[in-house]
Amino acid sequence: MTEDKFWDINSLMENIPLKKSTIYSMVSRKKIPYKKIGKKLIFNKKDINNWINNGGKTETIEEDFPILNI
Repeated sequence: MTEDKFWDINSLMENIPLKKSTIYSMVSRKKIPYKKIGKKLIFNKKDINNWINNGGKTETIEEDFPILNI
């Protein structure tokens, strides 16, 4: 049996001690790694574990920066 790679918000709340309102606030401020499929938020377990091990800091991803043509 394979283990799921993702949590929905309720599963995330069962595994880390945060309230739903706190998670939504962190998502809106991009302070927690997440993906959005339609209106549904999903959280990659590996990304969340890395985020926790990083002290709650999200890593900067190159995609977040605009490409400048000089």
